[in-house]
Amino acid sequence: MKASTGWSYRQRVFLLMIAFSVIRLIIAFTVELGNDESYYWLYSQQLKWNYFDHPPMVAVWIRLFTLNLSLQQYAGFLRLGSVAGCALSTWFIYKCVTVLSTERAGWFAACLYNASFYAGITAGIFIIPDSPQMIFWTLSLWMIAKITMDEKNWLNWLIFGIGSGLCIMSKVHGVFIWMGLGLYILFYKRSWLANPRLYIALILSFAISTPILIWNIQNNFVTYSFNSQRIDISGFARNWYSFLREACGQLLINNPFNVVVIFLALFSWRRHKMNRLAALTICNFIGLLLASIILFISLYRDGTLPHWSGPAYVTLIPLAAIWLSIRNKTSTCPKSLYLSVAGSVAFLIVCTLAIHYYPGNFGSKSAKDLGTGDLTLDMYGWQQAGKQFDSLYQSDINKGIMPKGSPVVCYKWWGAHQEYYFCRQLAIEMIGLGEMNNLHEYMWMNARRKDKVNFTSAYCIEPSDELYDVHRQYHNYYKEIDSAADIKIVRGNKPAHDFYIYRLKGWKNNLPAVQ
Repeated sequence: MKASTGWSYRQRVFLLMIAFSVIRLIIAFTVELGNDESYYWLYSQQLKWNYFDHPPMVAVWIRLFTLNLSLQQYAGFLRLGSVAGCALSTWFIYKCVTVLSTERAGWFAACLYNASFYAGITAGIFIIPDSPQMIFWTLSLWMIAKITMDEKNWLNWLIFGIGSGLCIMSKVHGVFIWMGLGLYILFYKRSWLANPRLYIALILSFAISTPILIWNIQNNFVTYSFNSQRIDISGFARNWYSFLREACGQLLINNPFNVVVIFLALFSWRRHKMNRLAALTICNFIGLLLASIILFISLYRDGTLPHWSGPAYVTLIPLAAIWLSIRNKTSTCPKSLYLSVAGSVAFLIVCTLAIHYYPGNFGSKSAKDLGTGDLTLDMYGWQQAGKQFDSLYQSDINKGIMPKGSPVVCYKWWGAHQEYYFCRQLAIEMIGLGEMNNLHEYMWMNARRKDKVNFTSAYCIEPSDELYDVHRQYHNYYKEIDSAADIKIVRGNKPAHDFYIYRLKGWKNNLPAVQ
């Protein structure tokens, strides 16, 4: 089908994918890694069947797109899988809606997907478990659409089983795909219980994701015990602040324009007879179930994160796109769609410029905790500070102040941020000193690295916007803790944040280990 401009909707989707990919690549290669991304880079240093926090797909993704880590020094290549994945997910969501409706509606879905701050930025630029998850999530949605049109097609069921399994291996949220499908079968399609294709798909999905279970059995189910603490609602004491924060977070991260269109489509669900499309019913079960559960948990537990809801709203995009195509029968870009996409592009540009050029910081101006409260500093100044630490480290070794092989220590998992920018180029090991619930994957890394390290002395790096009591934190591990340097970072000719460097000496031989 041709749009009014002469371009087919398929061509418009390809142009959309290319245009947004170019924008994302520019950002990916010019903005420094955030602490979450650095932590997932840490995953890639040792491939495993599962990690403390998440399944292994994000580590595999990094390995693939950095050519087995040969290009890991470039943030853009670490994120390349996210950018490529977003383009591929755009195609899958387009195909999903095209199967159910028209290419025009599919075009609307592609636009809404890229306009989503979650899909287009959080999972579309930054390298996190959601990045590969979205590929297999949208592939699963496409297969659900095809299955509802031809439930006897073996290939669609097999691809669905593989896709949903790989989705779970990216992030355990993937189980909601099966939960939503199960609810649909229970309430609307019990005849599928006699369809052997359903069980083969389920077996495939389970088999692919089995390594997560096996690893947790071998490690006392640490992943589940940790995450269960984050969503525990024992006591049922309502926390309205947490609930409102989560609700507002869901609205913002999924793009307010998108969310409004989605809710309008949900309210018009029966009036426009979209409930006749079985795939949309399944998508509603998946999306509404996931979003509602997260909101429910937030009402009783502080700690839910807005991006957890991202897959839920992505799943509701097909409904919104089809509703838009019914409501606007001729326009190739309804006003709401234009505002959504334009808002996303504007947000990308403003945030990128703020990260690079905003004078000073948005947070604390106090000398001691400079920059506290400014999220943009998570991606600014780290490479510059790392180079200055390089000079200090080499000088200390040459002068005999510190022995060669001295590690850098951290007490929380976000020490990976320091490892990437301060340690990697010097081939210094990062060692975690603290509790498992703080160190996460570093508990396993300690066992791998301990024989390469001279524990007699160590360095500690404390960012001014992440202040803690260094002496109190490490007094169980080292006898002496002395200040070594203060690395100052300037942005726009104004102080942005500092990095306080400490030397630790007198090792007490008390290395934390996995129990």
